[in-house]
Amino acid sequence: MALPFSFIGKWDYTNPATPVAVNIPMTDKPDWVFVKNLTNWGDTTAVTSIESEWFSSMAQGAYIAENQTVTTNALASAAGTSGGFTFIDQTNPPTFAKVAVTSVTVTSSPPSSSTVVVATGNTAGLNVGDYVRLINITSALELSSIAFQVTAITTNTNFSLGMMATAVNAGMSVASGTTGFYQKVYPGFMYPKLSPVLYITQATQAKVYFARPNDYSVGELVDFTIPAPYGMTQLSYLTGTPIAGATSNPPGAARVLVVTNTATESSITINYDTTGFTAFQFPTSAIYSVGANASPATCYPAGSGIVPLNGSATIPQSPPGTNLVDTFDNKAQYVMNLGLNVVGPANAKMVVMAFKADFNNAITNA
Repeated sequence: MALPFSFIGKWDYTNPATPVAVNIPMTDKPDWVFVKNLTNWGDTTAVTSIESEWFSSMAQGAYIAENQTVTTNALASAAGTSGGFTFIDQTNPPTFAKVAVTSVTVTSSPPSSSTVVVATGNTAGLNVGDYVRLINITSALELSSIAFQVTAITTNTNFSLGMMATAVNAGMSVASGTTGFYQKVYPGFMYPKLSPVLYITQATQAKVYFARPNDYSVGELVDFTIPAPYGMTQLSYLTGTPIAGATSNPPGAARVLVVTNTATESSITINYDTTGFTAFQFPTSAIYSVGANASPATCYPAGSGIVPLNGSATIPQSPPGTNLVDTFDNKAQYVMNLGLNVVGPANAKMVVMAFKADFNNAITNA
């Protein structure tokens, strides 16, 4: 006798101190998914959604769950319509409506206390880790077209762009804005990605900051396109540079020495000396308003390379290692997004299991 469900897979994860939405890669669209909290199950901790489920007949974002009460270990049923399970086909991702923004406030307080806060009365469907684009922000048009990662949310009040704030800590200068829109987006899944640049330091080994996590790898070669209003045009089109530059930089594309991806920073350090280059700066909103050079500065892969030793600009890893992580690939796949209402509490170990029904029949109970 055949089982009514085919097993798709099992996944485990442990939540950080501040839980964020989790994307579970899948090989097929599931008909049943459940998430269980292995850390708190059966203890005397009051836990919301200690076990959560979703069936394909339910709406996107919905969930049913069991909550664990304190002291008695009793389980109580619960349900919700948002912050639950959302299935995403990355080859044909969903689109989202624009949402009004009342202000974008950039507070520069280096070296570690800068903030970028987007005020809005509607954060429905937005989770920490999601990507958003800012659209037609008055007095800050230069922030258009860039996909920023959301790093914190105050429900229906505001959300933060922590990776941009880290770039501001490093020296990025950009004005605050007022009204406009934000739009949740799913970026393309070609690997490695073209990445809009937020800031580049003037240093013997320059550091490049991005608005969302990057997938560059140590040893990879990268190049840049930097429009004139951003300054530092000397870093553009390095691949075509046949000889060493005035600052004794190596010919050709820059090599990645360090990759950083944390909750609030996305950056790479390269083997290029930019101390003698024009300072990198974000153009003003006025330049964008007339359409002059209204394109972001970008970084993109320029080839594989030899993996360097411990951040060295010249010494290879021993034994030698060829950087093969940066091959071009389309990484679009099926994903089940676990929202904050089902992802589990802080520091909890969670298990996820998914199944595909062998058949689906709708029955009318006349």
